[in-house]
Order: sequence, then structure tokens, then C-alpha cells
Amino acid sequence: MSRGLDYVDRMILIELVRNSRVSLRGIASRLNLGVSTVYTRIKKLESLGVLRGFTVEVDLARLGMLSQAFVEIKPRPQTVSAVIDSLLARDEVVEVYEISGDYPIMAKVVASDDVGLARAIERIASHEDIVDVRVKYIFQTGRDLRVSERLIKLLQATPLSSAISTRKT
Repeated sequence: MSRGLDYVDRMILIELVRNSRVSLRGIASRLNLGVSTVYTRIKKLESLGVLRGFTVEVDLARLGMLSQAFVEIKPRPQTVSAVIDSLLARDEVVEVYEISGDYPIMAKVVASDDVGLARAIERIASHEDIVDVRVKYIFQTGRDLRVSERLIKLLQATPLSSAISTRKT
């Protein structure tokens, strides 16, 4: 099943990107729609997999996670899934991606200080299925990237005839 988003769907998404805590009534008022229309559209977007949840953005540094790094991980062949599962079980790993290239896993690792970060990376690197790691230390976070503003521009610029992929991620 493939369906395009119409103008109303996009406007609802834009409102949710701006503020995921906005009420249905707030969206309806801003877009001059009925609350039941907004509710139905959001449920449709969820069922299509376009809208997967409502989240908050957390500043890890303000929570005391002052040392952060991206760790590129090269596992032994046929162990990518097992290594990912292992990473997901670690408290200091906050994001994991399967990517292309010689290092098919990237993990974001956080700690309260550089010593803790080094220890966490050592524990990851010592996994029996990991051949090599490359570390990219984060000196400044992307707070200034304004991801939500970029997403809003993307939603506004994408042609309405674009289909929604039903591919699972």
C-alpha cells in the first residue's frame, strides 16, 4: 500500500514537528480544522508509519554526559546483528546505526567524563566479535542545526505526489 501525503497531512506534521506536545485542539485551531479531522489524520499517519511517535529532545551534556563520541565498529563477518544487540544492552550507548562501508555499525557513546568514555569504548572494543573500532570524539553537539526547522522545510518542499514507502526500518 502506497499513498501520498496531502497538504493537510503535511500541515499537521509541521505542527507536530514544531511542538510534539501540542494538543489536538491546538492543531485544529491553527489549521482551521475540526478536532476529529486532526485526530483521524494523525491516526492515519501513524498507521502508515509516517508518524512513529512523539519524542523530546534531550541535551545530554546538561544531564552530566559531558563526554560523547561516535564509535565506528567493524565486527567479524556475520556478527553484525549480535554486535548490535550487545551494544543496545549497554547503558552508555544511546544510539546505534547499521551503515554502509568497512565499519558497518556506528554507535553514539556517552559518559560523564573522558575517563568514563575511554572505559566504555574499551569495553565495546573488547567484545569478541569486534575486529576494530574508530572513535570520533564529539566536541560540540548539533544543537544549532535546528533539525526540526530543516524537517519543516523538507515537508514543505517535497512534492505532494510523493508516495509513502511501506518499507520497514
